[in-house]
Amino acid sequence: MNEQRKLIWQIGEPNSDLRGFQDNYRDPDAVTRRVWTIGENGRQTDADSWPLFHVSNADPDGGYKPHPYTVRFRLEEAAAPAYRLSLHFIVTTPRTPYVAIIVNGTEGKGFLHPAPAADGIMKPKHSLHTTIFAKGTMEMIIPGDALRTGWNELTVEARDDDPIVHVHNPQAVLRLDRMADAAGFYYDWMAFEALSALPDQAVVRLRVKPSVLYRQEGDKLLERVDAYLEFGRSYAGEELKLMLTGADDRKMRIPLQPAASRFGHAALSFDIEDGEGPVDYVLEGNANGLAIDERGRFRRRRKWQVYTTPHVHTDIGYTHRQWEVAERLCRNLDKTIELVQSERETSERWGYPPFTYVLDSSWALEEFAAYRDESMQDALKDAVRRGEIGVPSNYTDLLTQFASIEDLIRNGEFSDDYLRELGQRADHAAIVDVASASGSLPAILEGSGVRYLVHANNQDRGPFRLNGNLHQLNPFYWEGVNGGRVLVWLAKMYCELKKVCGSPATAETAAKGLQVWLDEFEHDHYAPDAVMLYGQDADNTDIDPFPIGFVKAWNETYAYPKLIPCDVSGFFRYVEENFGDTLQTVKGDQGAYWEDGVGSSIAESIKVRRAQAMLPAAEKLDALAVIHGEGAAYPLQHYNAAWREVLLYDEHTWGAFLAGSDPEAMLQQDQWKVKRQMAESAEGWGERLLLAAATRHSLRWNNSGREVVVYNPHSWPLSSEVIVEIARGEEVIDPVSGQPVPLRLLRSTRSQSVVQLWIEDVPGMSYRRFVLQPASAAPESRQTAIDQGVPIILESRHYSVTIDAKRGCIQSWTDLDTGAELVDISDPHGFGAFLYARGGEGSKLLGNHADKTDQGAELLGDFELKTVHRAENAASVSIIATGSVPMGELTIEWELFRETKRLDLRYRYAKQETTATEAVYVAFPLQLTEASVLSDSQLGWVNWDRDQLPGACKEWLPLQTAMVVQGAEAAVTIASPDIPLFTVNEEVKGRWPKELNLSGNKVFSYVLNNYWKSNYKPSQGGLITFAYSLTSAEALKLDEAYRFGHSRRLGLYGQRMSFQEQRAEKQPYEQTGGGTLAVIEPAQVAATTIKGARNKEGVIVRLQEISGREQQARLFFPGKPIRRAWLTDLLEYDGEELRIESDGSVRLPVGPWGLATARIQFA
Repeated sequence: MNEQRKLIWQIGEPNSDLRGFQDNYRDPDAVTRRVWTIGENGRQTDADSWPLFHVSNADPDGGYKPHPYTVRFRLEEAAAPAYRLSLHFIVTTPRTPYVAIIVNGTEGKGFLHPAPAADGIMKPKHSLHTTIFAKGTMEMIIPGDALRTGWNELTVEARDDDPIVHVHNPQAVLRLDRMADAAGFYYDWMAFEALSALPDQAVVRLRVKPSVLYRQEGDKLLERVDAYLEFGRSYAGEELKLMLTGADDRKMRIPLQPAASRFGHAALSFDIEDGEGPVDYVLEGNANGLAIDERGRFRRRRKWQVYTTPHVHTDIGYTHRQWEVAERLCRNLDKTIELVQSERETSERWGYPPFTYVLDSSWALEEFAAYRDESMQDALKDAVRRGEIGVPSNYTDLLTQFASIEDLIRNGEFSDDYLRELGQRADHAAIVDVASASGSLPAILEGSGVRYLVHANNQDRGPFRLNGNLHQLNPFYWEGVNGGRVLVWLAKMYCELKKVCGSPATAETAAKGLQVWLDEFEHDHYAPDAVMLYGQDADNTDIDPFPIGFVKAWNETYAYPKLIPCDVSGFFRYVEENFGDTLQTVKGDQGAYWEDGVGSSIAESIKVRRAQAMLPAAEKLDALAVIHGEGAAYPLQHYNAAWREVLLYDEHTWGAFLAGSDPEAMLQQDQWKVKRQMAESAEGWGERLLLAAATRHSLRWNNSGREVVVYNPHSWPLSSEVIVEIARGEEVIDPVSGQPVPLRLLRSTRSQSVVQLWIEDVPGMSYRRFVLQPASAAPESRQTAIDQGVPIILESRHYSVTIDAKRGCIQSWTDLDTGAELVDISDPHGFGAFLYARGGEGSKLLGNHADKTDQGAELLGDFELKTVHRAENAASVSIIATGSVPMGELTIEWELFRETKRLDLRYRYAKQETTATEAVYVAFPLQLTEASVLSDSQLGWVNWDRDQLPGACKEWLPLQTAMVVQGAEAAVTIASPDIPLFTVNEEVKGRWPKELNLSGNKVFSYVLNNYWKSNYKPSQGGLITFAYSLTSAEALKLDEAYRFGHSRRLGLYGQRMSFQEQRAEKQPYEQTGGGTLAVIEPAQVAATTIKGARNKEGVIVRLQEISGREQQARLFFPGKPIRRAWLTDLLEYDGEELRIESDGSVRLPVGPWGLATARIQFA
């Protein structure tokens, strides 16, 4: 047939964002209209749009009733010979209906054939949370005599003839999980066309589809096959014959006799015996006098093993207050113990359990230990020991890009302590909900004995999987940017058992859902015969026992797909042992999609970043106090408590689900109060432990009077400022030179002065002592007002800086060592300019939803200068400007150090609180060509234009301490001790791009935002203080950038000590000028921590290589020879014993960018 077509009407548009439909997904009956009228232009004339989601009679939210929708349209001319209805649909839930098409009272069936979507475009927004995502087109030929001149009606009704489990309690319906219980399909678009002729064939399309369902009958394995006939003409019910021929020439004749139909489709199912090779088929017969001869071939489906991992996702908050969540999760463990005990007979019979429970973090175990008696704890441990409950290595499900290197390591300690008692180790970790992860994580996990990672990422505000399609490589090895490798399963979501098998799960729903879901893996590139279906129930809900009966009934009915509940690791072990050599490897960083939420409460996040830096410093000083002190003990319990607070803040839950929609609700206020306390407690612990650790040293010598003691907790020499409080009228004297120490008065009280000292060249792991004595003259602030109307020039030994105070930015920054101008003076945003992004409500800044606009925000650089002052001291010169900015007042201080090659920018933003959509940036446009942009990860550095995985977050990027912009002229390091995010070339636009140029000469520090409307805090105000330190070099040396960045997260630490005597002074405390506590060489190796061993047998030293080249590190402790030493993994399991040198030192290898951990004991 030479077909010619004419469009009669159309609903929706091809490739649209679906905004033309009425979104009734969550409330099907929100669409009350049942008839839509088409106008002369072929589009509907009614104000109410066609429904987006068409529910069937199996939909609980639709009341289990039919929802027919009718199109009413006119034909002005005589009917055409035939018409074609094209219904383009999207399926995201397992219960796929068929459609009844009723034309002027005559009905035909249409069957939907969803197939995995290849374009990666997720619409509508609800599909971001689903496991099934498939598209298709249902076409139906309708004869012309079914229509008439004048008005016609075409009705579409979604129908489901399978058995339905009815749930009538409205609250129970709410708990079913709409992403799993919705029964129906989404409309993409729909068109009705006139054809110039009837098709030549009675059957225009024959689909013979082998299913994934196999049954065992005696010694025969039977596979179900589904045949679909799509008629091009009316069919009177004649008998047809389908002949099948296997590769072994075995034939099978299937008689087909569908019911007579004027138009539409027919479906029949039959079983065939299992065999090898393809199957050829021929459909023969006659229909209305037309011969039918349709041929094709199909391949038998794989015999799938579906490993299920029932679990309830842990949000520490969100749905309920944090401590209510704790009890809810404990009750789930209570119920799990009961269930697994009752199913052990079936486990023995099957060889695997019909139910397991998988934790996605071990925090619930800590709460269970606190709130359950010994008998319950023993029962839980027994279930864990049997593999009935799976325990991951991670204590919390944290934001890995916000976490420090020690955070990531300590996150594995609680699970290890719990499992070590049972003679087990965690071999898998879980990232659930959180969209992306740090490229350092594989090395941390591998170094902790973890081989497997399940990543069930949420695509809402984090389209890592959608943009990168790495799930198509499942399972795959993920290699970190700077080392490490784990085997990953990238799940589409969690709660997947219900999202694929239904809620409630039934055999009929699962048969449809598994068919569609497994289609994604049925290709030659996927070698295993096993897949993982991750999770069962949603956030913090009760564990549902109903699927246990479903799994048992399913496995008794079907041989395949076999449903195998497991503890996560069972799946990975099976795949690795049987298909490991077929799996692919990808290398890179995933970016920081959800970490932008830490900017919703940046003041609290800064507190935790301070704690992340203070705690390892305190650990080093405390451990060194133990090494050099008789009878001293390491306060392990204090550090465990401190790290717990840090990890709980790192955890991905910030507040309630209604944080944005109802920020005044008690549910949100109470949760934020707890989260804020975690930040305050973490900072408090850091301050307490650092002070206590330093004091343990400072009380070990005699002095002749009050003094200031300064500690360098880093393993490299450091010159830096240190802030201490001294009495008014005192000065600080270097006892070696006898000269006053340069100081800057910051503020005074009635009796005290807070001063900033400049201390030169403190060796690594050392301390310096300075004498306090009456000053000949009291220190003064020495601030002078200066002319606002002229550029202000500051000069040091290394830099010349020109400041435009009226604009609140740097106009010029010249490196005097090289002569290079470092500021791009042509950029519209000045260097260091404070920028406020206003607006964006309803736009894609708030989420990667197709129904949101591309409007974005307005970027404001307003700075209305009020005052400007100059302050000088022996170490530096500063300009302090105060002015008005959007939503508050801003004070900027530019401090140029006279001898050190360093320029600091400090900001104090007194911000008004608002829930209006907003963000803040600081711009750094540089005069560099061919520039690349790097930032430090927990291990090494990431070149963001080169080192990302497909789908990684590109609009904002993470840093641990600094970003580096390297061009042909210079390399500029911008240390950002407070703000953990930045962007390249432009502010956040909300485009969620798959590709973006991440090289360039301009970076923005991404200070704060409230772009999340759920979970994260919707507003913030008060005084927000943050700073940057800048340096430059002709050539980039990453080990120098590491030391610069980390010394700005935490520099020298100082304290004032009182007069003390009657101490018995010993090495290394006998020198009046100070002493060295440890020596770590070479400078390309840094100590990330020195701490007491968890087993209390010695001291742990962890070293990090920071130059990218393998090193032989040397550890030496003056006056304390090492007796024995062992290499350990990150969780302190002993490995090779190390040889001790004659001087009591030890050497150990550290790989490029890698970690080396040793346990040492002293004589």
